[in-house]
Amino acid sequence: MNTLQTKLYTLIKNRLGTDVLIFADQNAPRPVLPYWTMRLQSVRKLGLDHHSQGVTAGGDETVYGVREATVNVQYIGTGAVLKCMTLRDDLARTTAQDQWLANDISCFNTGEVQNIPELLDSSQLESRASLDLFIRFGATLTDNVGAIETVTANGEYVTSGTISNPDLDQVITITL
Repeated sequence: MNTLQTKLYTLIKNRLGTDVLIFADQNAPRPVLPYWTMRLQSVRKLGLDHHSQGVTAGGDETVYGVREATVNVQYIGTGAVLKCMTLRDDLARTTAQDQWLANDISCFNTGEVQNIPELLDSSQLESRASLDLFIRFGATLTDNVGAIETVTANGEYVTSGTISNPDLDQVITITL
């Protein structure tokens, strides 16, 4: 997940230019206004994962899946709604989409820009706006399913429920 968060941080920061971007909910002092926050809010599994056909000698199988996530970005500072609208529109550009796809992430939709001012000290409102980004990406997992090393099969020549010729009994052992 850290790799995903790192990629998302880089991709979003590329669209913001010199604006400050921090991870939301960090145990650190607030930066000087204005600034952006980013939060990976939820990650969902889409459909069934695909299990590869092969298994390594060590018994590992690769599993591929598609995931969908919601990333929330917020701008805190003057002109917050306009800043979020500009980011939303910028993400629709071909150059932005190409950057995301080069990182195997698709920003396939954005939510509404929401004006969410925050009340400070019971008297003053701080300008803040929020935008949700809906993304999809591939997940690759390794599952240790084990390996079959030996298969033993017993065979008998049977007629009407009785062994008619014991000399035709055989055991086949296959070692992989």
